[in-house]
Amino acid sequence: MSTTPQDDRPDGDLERSAPYGAFVAGSRARFGDEADAWLDALPDLVLDVRARWALELQEPGTSDGTRYRVEGTRAGEPVALEATYPDGWWPETTHALQAWNGQATLRLLELDPRGVRLLERHEPGTALQAEPDERAALREGAGVCERLWIPDPGGITSVDTEVRAWASTLEARHIRVGRPFERELVRAAVDLFGTLGPTQGERVLLHGDLHLRSLVLANGRRVALDPQPLVGEPAFDAASLLRDAPEALIVDVDGGRQRVRLRFDVLKERLRCNPGRLRGWAFATSIDHAVWCCEQGDQALGATVVEVARMIRALDV
Repeated sequence: MSTTPQDDRPDGDLERSAPYGAFVAGSRARFGDEADAWLDALPDLVLDVRARWALELQEPGTSDGTRYRVEGTRAGEPVALEATYPDGWWPETTHALQAWNGQATLRLLELDPRGVRLLERHEPGTALQAEPDERAALREGAGVCERLWIPDPGGITSVDTEVRAWASTLEARHIRVGRPFERELVRAAVDLFGTLGPTQGERVLLHGDLHLRSLVLANGRRVALDPQPLVGEPAFDAASLLRDAPEALIVDVDGGRQRVRLRFDVLKERLRCNPGRLRGWAFATSIDHAVWCCEQGDQALGATVVEVARMIRALDV
């Protein structure tokens, strides 16, 4: 049921929503007690921005555990209200969305620095992951990358800073999850982070977590959803596409190797990436991702990601 800015909705309605409950639980799991005051104030904040921005919202919303999202309209136009605990990444993501200005991401229409953004709403559309011709999908994805990779707007964490932090803990994290694969792979990833991070050339605004499933149609244009912005060389973003959808790559190992080779060739040529750096970033970030999967209790996915890392490492550049 729609709610308008004039509705006197009981304050408890939001709290009784199952998606909102999942969002609260996810936020507390990530941020602990520091999020409590913000979560307590969030229902009133949603009511406040709903009135100020003249929104009609369709409750209940949805949540992936990291954000609460409610679709609605403003003056008849489709919009989406998103609430996220405003940690250090929140202002950087907001700044990046402002810099992109809807050219390669959803348009940022309004924001409240307390952790709420209003975005254009994209009607459900086909993600590039569903494109049966992977070569064509990658080429179209490369076109989005060219719109994403704008000059550094300032104020965004660098790839070098981020991967230095990853490298500093990767070996210890690998030990904590029981050393599910060879230590040599972890050491190789740490070495690559230490080599690639400080030797980047061109530095642009990056998506930070690029996948074909996140490249969707929105109001007639292809956009990248859910950016986790960083500033660094384009090969870092391209590496995410190279190692994308690991489960599909190991169904048929020989076929998976061929797909990795095809991706590698298309990305290095279409995006003019240095092949050695593209391979290095893809391998190192795969190993970090594999450890993360194990930390989340998904050892099977972690093992899958490691197998894809081996395929990538074996690429002849």
